[in-house]
Amino acid sequence: MKRFVLPLMLFTAAASAQQPAEAFLIDAAGGSERVWITAATKGNIRYQKQEQGGDSTEAAVSGIASIYLLEPASLSEALDLFQARQYAAAKAKFAAIKTAYHALRSLPDNPATAAGYFEMECLRKSGDLAGLAKALEAFDKTGLTRRYQLRQLDLYLLWDAVRLKDWPRLQELATARLKEKLPGGQRTQVAWCLGLAHESQGRPHEAIDSYQTALTADGGASEDLVRDAAVRVMRLHQKDPEVQAAMKQWGTPAEDSQSPGHRRLAEAAAVADLFELTLGAGTPLPAEQKPLLKFRAKR
Repeated sequence: MKRFVLPLMLFTAAASAQQPAEAFLIDAAGGSERVWITAATKGNIRYQKQEQGGDSTEAAVSGIASIYLLEPASLSEALDLFQARQYAAAKAKFAAIKTAYHALRSLPDNPATAAGYFEMECLRKSGDLAGLAKALEAFDKTGLTRRYQLRQLDLYLLWDAVRLKDWPRLQELATARLKEKLPGGQRTQVAWCLGLAHESQGRPHEAIDSYQTALTADGGASEDLVRDAAVRVMRLHQKDPEVQAAMKQWGTPAEDSQSPGHRRLAEAAAVADLFELTLGAGTPLPAEQKPLLKFRAKR
């Protein structure tokens, strides 16, 4: 069973939890006690020694060296659905968990806050940016401690610019973020957003460069964005008049393998080839891009 490590701190929530959270209370000597926390306030926690019913005990957090809060089975199940990209089903489970553990929301890495965060990720990944904006307004990040998750909250500013179609703002935000050191999945998000900003402002070559960054940043954590970036790269190349000319000249005496159009055609064909091999992750190459395969470099 997974565990969240909770450092000593003051708690601010004050209410009874609808669902008790299993935990281990660690004392200064290293001893532990298994409990089920039912509520937390700024200075105290309330817990019971049985999961269902039993007498409740209140303890001052100042007398507890650390608390190990176990991940509820319901949260594990929701995360499995999330990893399987079943975002609608996962979102419903996360919403229920958020309600069930609401009274513990100010505990670091508590189930309610974790569920709220992943509920927003479901909205982002499923493309419901209006829903994401609304959820973010109501989200209390007090219980988040992980740098990746806190940074993701900042990246929601980019996704809101996508929602609003504020392309200059999106370009500004994404350009600044790409100068930072980012984990692969988040770098993919930023590069994709920058590509979209360029494409929407009529700068196809800059858009292709950004989408290419998204392709190479991290395919494992952002497969949907990587696939979309690949399709956009191919589509933009296909619209390029010089690439269209290179297609017509392919295999004829007029073919110029050193021309910009020929090089871009080769790049588009290579992306199509890579899509079929790995990037598609089982998704077939779109029919519109299939003709690019005949322009692949000879093996």
